[in-house]
Amino acid sequence: MGTLRGRIAAFFGGAEPGSGSRARSFHGDERGVVAVLFAITFAGLFLMAAIAIDYGRTEAELVRVQNAVDAAALAASHRLGLADQNTSGPQKADAYFKANMAKHPNVGTLDNVTLDAANGQVSARAKGTMLTSLLKAAGIHELGFRANSTIKRGTGSIEVALVVDNSGSMAGTYIADLRTAAQSLVNVLFTGFEGTSRVKIGVVPFAGSVNVGPANANAAWMDTTGLSPVHFENFAEPKTRFELLQQMGAAWAGCVEVRPSPHDVTDSVPTQKTPASLFVPMFNPDEPDGANSGGEAYGNSYLPDYGGTCPAPPATCLKTNSKGSCTAWSQPPVLTPKVAQARVCKYPGAAIGAGAGPNFLCDSLPILPLTSDKGAVISLVQSLQAKGGTNILEGVMWGWRVLSPEPPFTEGRSYDDPDNDKYLIVMSDGENWHQARSNHNKSSYHSFGYAANGRLGTTYTTSALVAEINNKTRTACQNAKATGIKVYSVAFRLDSTSPARAMLASCASGPGETYVASDGQSLIQAFESIAREISRLRVAG
Repeated sequence: MGTLRGRIAAFFGGAEPGSGSRARSFHGDERGVVAVLFAITFAGLFLMAAIAIDYGRTEAELVRVQNAVDAAALAASHRLGLADQNTSGPQKADAYFKANMAKHPNVGTLDNVTLDAANGQVSARAKGTMLTSLLKAAGIHELGFRANSTIKRGTGSIEVALVVDNSGSMAGTYIADLRTAAQSLVNVLFTGFEGTSRVKIGVVPFAGSVNVGPANANAAWMDTTGLSPVHFENFAEPKTRFELLQQMGAAWAGCVEVRPSPHDVTDSVPTQKTPASLFVPMFNPDEPDGANSGGEAYGNSYLPDYGGTCPAPPATCLKTNSKGSCTAWSQPPVLTPKVAQARVCKYPGAAIGAGAGPNFLCDSLPILPLTSDKGAVISLVQSLQAKGGTNILEGVMWGWRVLSPEPPFTEGRSYDDPDNDKYLIVMSDGENWHQARSNHNKSSYHSFGYAANGRLGTTYTTSALVAEINNKTRTACQNAKATGIKVYSVAFRLDSTSPARAMLASCASGPGETYVASDGQSLIQAFESIAREISRLRVAG
């Protein structure tokens, strides 16, 4: 048989060294066949190597272009739902594609970008060309390829509570900018999900208080019978606030007071078993007439202190004229401010006079609970009006309650639903406010009632009252975040030294969820940015 080395040598006409055999000649025709076979084998190996090398280079560029087109589609998706999506979307995509291909500008080009708001989808297509190296020898000078990307909404659901300041400082162009910003956010969030339950948005307008809606006057979570320990704190007799309104022929506007601690900063379920957890209607008491004010200033006297069914002592004549007619009568006895204010007998049948009345400080539109009705959300947003003071705490708390699955509002999904995310967006342009006064109430009426009742401590200065509300606001935000709610904050037109700006920053879930807007345009941009982050887009293919 011989060795392998010998067999190879014999094939080419030689002899295995040391074999002693005689070398035979190698005829020309045999050598030609071998040469052809060798050439064909070499060419095949060369072509295979060329294909492997050039296609390997092309595959690397295809990956680069695919990454760039994915980034471009994601960038365009940020414009989904906006009025200019069909122009700004492709422009943004092109900018991102070029930025990602900056080191290889001649390899690929963005071919097409399409934004489909109805389905919440962006499609992008790119093409590329790779110049060959070894394949040139085979007449192949370039290799072409295509890359496609489709961006679609995620499969989960979202719930968003939009808590917006509509206090008096928002008047004019500011409230108009807020309407525009909020509508942009709503448009983006609903893009691709209209008509489904996968996106729900609630709106909580706030000023000095929050309006839960007059239709909820008889809700189980309202204190309709005076069970709460704060229900009668401003009145001499146990007449419920709803009874007093009815006796006046007045309607409740829908605002509620802050619940007593600790329910003021928690989402505890309101129940008659825990009376302090029930919600008490706001009722701004008639404050003393000038004669009974003790020389102090009061801001809301709208009924006579001896009006209604209040007994007044018979007047006596103090002075008569020559004909015996009385020209001066005695006045009712002077009452102390506390007694004059606490009287409930003055309300029956009374007509509100020059003062602001019992619904004073109820300046906001009613809450819109979580809904998948985009039209209802847009309608409320476009109806926002600027009036009243600022109470960020109540905005935060009612935003949380809107997201909660428990009463007062129960539209929210369970906190432990793995496919649902809850978001609280809080925007304000001012500081929490509570005005201290030197009269017997120690303050103007507020959603915390009067300062003299001690629900904000016993230091009766404006700065102390506001500081305590700020502390409660921070606690409320921490408590809401502890349930898994992600909080975004937007400080509008608040300078860097503003306590409210610092408070809003601490309220947010983190620096990435903290926004500062110096003007209307940046407010719109902040809301659009938040909407894009919440939209939960993903690469689908």
